[in-house]
Parts: sequence; structure tokens; C-alpha cells
Amino acid sequence: MNEAKPVEVPSGPRDAIRDVAVRLFGKQGFSGTSMRDIANAVGVLPGSLYAHIASKEALLVDIVSDGIHRFIAAVEPMVGATGSPIERLRAMIVAHVEVVADNPERSLVVFHQWRFLGPDNLPLAIERRREYERCFISVIEQGMATGQFRADLNRRIAVLSILGALNWTPEWLSPDGQLKPHEVGELMAGTLLGGVLA
Repeated sequence: MNEAKPVEVPSGPRDAIRDVAVRLFGKQGFSGTSMRDIANAVGVLPGSLYAHIASKEALLVDIVSDGIHRFIAAVEPMVGATGSPIERLRAMIVAHVEVVADNPERSLVVFHQWRFLGPDNLPLAIERRREYERCFISVIEQGMATGQFRADLNRRIAVLSILGALNWTPEWLSPDGQLKPHEVGELMAGTLLGGVLA
């Protein structure tokens, strides 16, 4: 395993450890990252990590929980907001892309490493992911009820299709690219909404 270069410590050791874990889990995967890798990147002895964190899985729980919370917080207000379901679903797609752009490495971990959580932590992560899905399902249902979305939609399949596309954005989205995150979100929304509009 290649040793990562030490990073500058942010506001505290725990923050530095989490930032490094986000980077390494995103790059090497959870199972491909050791506590020694994290310690080397932070610039401390492996045993010193345990003064700040309980375990490698505790780090993953922290990252995944915080990440899912950010996505839910970004879209939940739109579920009951004013505006048409089309406008709100579009805004939710854009908001999702903006959260990804804020930290693509964190989003990679949230979307692709949560499966490595143990049996004590996995059920809550699954429930929080379903809570996020339900935000989208609710707006889809509202659009179906008003005739703006297709009446024959399978709500869950439609939402999983939208989220499936959105969840791969950290693989290719560059916050420093020619298009700003909200512009990318608008383009994606234009594509993804085509499958649900009446």
C-alpha cells in the first residue's frame, strides 16, 4: 500500500482523521484502507488514532451518517414547498448535484462504501437512505396526482433510476469544471425528468 502524504491538521485531530479517511476510503475503498494508512497520512502513530476514534468502522459510520444527513437536509424542504412537483423535483436533482460537488470524495464514500458497515450500523444507514428515497417518491406521487407525471409510473423504480444516475456523479463531476454544479444539475434534471413527465 502506498503511504499517503501527511496533511495539514484542520480544527482538531478528529477532523484531520476524518478528512484523511474520506480521501482514503474514496480512493482505496474501506476494506483497502488500514488504520496504519490513515495514521501515516495524518502523521501520527497508529495507536494514537484510538485516542480520537473508536475504530475504522466508527469513522465510516461518522462519514456516512454525516453525508446522508447533508443530502436529506438539502432536499427535504422541497417535499412540502410551494411550486409544481416538476419544479421541485428539478430543484431536488440540482440540490443533490450541489451536495456532491461540495465534496465528491465524501459522496463516493456515502454512495459506495456504506455496504461495509457491520450489522449494528448497517440497518440505520439503510433506513436513512430509504428516507432520502421517500423524499423523491413523495414529490413523484404529487406529480402523478396532478397529472404532471405519467400515471403509469412505478414510483420506486422511477426514483431509483434518478438516484442511480445522480449517485455516480462523484465519479466524474469536477467542481472546477467549465460548468458550475447547479448548471450540471440543471442539465441532468432536463435529461432525467424526460422519463417521468406526462
